Amino acid sequence: MMKTKVLFLCGILSFAAVTATYGQGTFDENTKVTLSRKTTSVNTKDMDIPDIKIVPKREMTGGQQGADLGLSVLWATSNIDANNAGGYYGRIVAWGELNEKSSYTKANSEHYDRPRSDISGNVNQDIAARRWGNGWRLPTEKEMKELREKCVWTWSHESGRDGYLVVSKINGNYIFLPAVGINRSDSITEMNKRGYYWTSTPAGSHTSAYRLSFDEEGINILEGSRFEGCYIRAVRSK
Repeated sequence: MMKTKVLFLCGILSFAAVTATYGQGTFDENTKVTLSRKTTSVNTKDMDIPDIKIVPKREMTGGQQGADLGLSVLWATSNIDANNAGGYYGRIVAWGELNEKSSYTKANSEHYDRPRSDISGNVNQDIAARRWGNGWRLPTEKEMKELREKCVWTWSHESGRDGYLVVSKINGNYIFLPAVGINRSDSITEMNKRGYYWTSTPAGSHTSAYRLSFDEEGINILEGSRFEGCYIRAVRSK
C-alpha cells in the first residue's frame, strides 16, 4: 500500500514538473509543437506536448474579415465567395478569370499561352479586386512567399476540412487555408489532400502562373498551368 502511494506521489510530482516546464513556457519560433497534427517549418525540433492551445486573434478590416499577421499586407480569413467565414470552398477560377466554368481546359482559357503582366488589382482579371473591391486583390508571388516564410504552418482539421493553420511568428494572429483541391478538367479533385491558391504573378512562359500548393508533407510556391481552376485568398494593403 505504501509503495503504491509513493509511486502515485512521484507521478503527480513528475506531471507538475512537466507542466511547469512546458505548459506555461515561451517557445522559440523554431520549435515545432506537435498537437496531434503536423507542423511544417524550417530548422525545427519535434516536441509532443499535450493540451497546448493556440489562441490567436483575427481582425476586421474594410467590410471583409481580415487578419493582420504582422506582414506587409492583410490576409483575408476566407476564400472569395466562401460559404462561411472559415474559408471553406469559395469560387474556383482559372488564372486571370472572374467566373467559374463547367470545365477547365487550355482551349477555353482566356490567358493560357498569352503574354500577361502581373494582374493584381486589375478589376478585369483579378477576381478579388472585382468582387470585393475596397483595396482587396490577389497576392503577388512575393507576398505569398512572405506568408510561407514568416508563419508557422500546422496541418490541422477545422470545421470538417483538413488544411493548414497559418500562425504568424510575429504576432500570433492566424488564418486557416483549407485543402479544397483543384479543377483540371470538369471536376474538383484532391479534396482534403491538397490546396491550390493563385497568386497574381505570371511565370516566365505564357502558359503558367505562380501559385501556392500544399499537402500534409509541405508547402510550395510553384508554376501552375493557367487554365486550371484554383481558389483565391485575397490580400489588402495596410
